[in-house]
Amino acid sequence: MLATRRCIVVTLFICLAAGLVLVPVPAASADRVLQTFRTGPLVLDLAIAECRSSECPIEVRLRRDRRVIDRVTLPFSASSQRASAEAANWLSGADAGRKAWAIGEENNYVATAAGLLRIAPHTPALLVSQLAGFEHLKRNHLLLVPRAGKLVAAWKAEEGAGPTWSATQIVGSPDRQEIVYFNGFFDPTEDAVERLDVVRLNWSSAAARIRATTLPTRTTPLYLLDLGIHDTAEQARQTRAENNCLSSLWILDAGRFRAGADGKALIGTLYATRAAADQAARSVRRCLPGAHARVIAITPP
Repeated sequence: MLATRRCIVVTLFICLAAGLVLVPVPAASADRVLQTFRTGPLVLDLAIAECRSSECPIEVRLRRDRRVIDRVTLPFSASSQRASAEAANWLSGADAGRKAWAIGEENNYVATAAGLLRIAPHTPALLVSQLAGFEHLKRNHLLLVPRAGKLVAAWKAEEGAGPTWSATQIVGSPDRQEIVYFNGFFDPTEDAVERLDVVRLNWSSAAARIRATTLPTRTTPLYLLDLGIHDTAEQARQTRAENNCLSSLWILDAGRFRAGADGKALIGTLYATRAAADQAARSVRRCLPGAHARVIAITPP
């Protein structure tokens, strides 16, 4: 014991003589807060919880001051707490430009994007979208509303099996915002059109819940980016496959969106706002000069 103490003293003396200072190494943090959203007296944190084995739960936490009063674990977990910020895009399922936090690679990849919105004048909410996977990407979406000290899941959507795709877009004014939910299925059959459905989600203060309305309606149109109609779905698919500028577009039922159309299938996609559709049309024209890309407002017949 005495020899051990002498060794420690000698080591300390040598370090001090060399101008070194011994400082305690802080313990690793049990969790990592990625992003913080403030709404009045409440705070919402997007965080990666302490890892258990190779799984690190991703959570949304509701705080009052420094005290966590409720938390919700998101469907996709991370493989580590090492996250990097990247811009979300239409593929990831969130509004383009929103910050997303990416963790892992290939099959361990997961990206999470969150955005604060006001679904009623005095009702804030947090919309969270996740993207996970490598070759077979899957997304989920969750709308969390703080109510009476709890985080209430007012709406959620998870993609099923097969070649699915979904996305959310926040629309409306700063005082009252809504969510537009896009849900599609890339039918692998060569002579079949693909399915793309759109739903508007708005908060009913009287019922204290989300109400879903299929779009378009007479008062809320959708905007179709139309790149041309083909006689068959197979012809439309072939045209899309031959040009990378069209790769993100859908093969849609021409009769559903273009009443009286001569062909069966059109190459295009749907948008909730005219501005978003116009911007997409300009992007296609820049990529494919001379392309006949037009935007059409779609309402029920």
